[in-house]
Amino acid sequence: MADVQIQQTPDAGSGGGGGWIWALVVLILVVVLAWFIFGGGLHRTSTTKIDVNVPGASSGGTSGGTSGGTSGGTGGGTGGAAGGGATKRP
Repeated sequence: MADVQIQQTPDAGSGGGGGWIWALVVLILVVVLAWFIFGGGLHRTSTTKIDVNVPGASSGGTSGGTSGGTSGGTGGGTGGAAGGGATKRP
């Protein structure tokens, strides 16, 4: 017996049917990835407002008027700035 080999070539119109489907799937995947990367799909923004209210220092009295008088420092008898330190005012 003789071996018979039959080869058929596909028609020109029916062979490319699956190619456009794969191209469409790849296009959709590229669009979805571009949206996640550039469009803000992965960016999560949250705003946190921290309001810290610190009460100001009381202005009770001035300290340093006579504090250096008895310290024996270089300020002398009545000076508060040299013997007892400078007074800070806001």
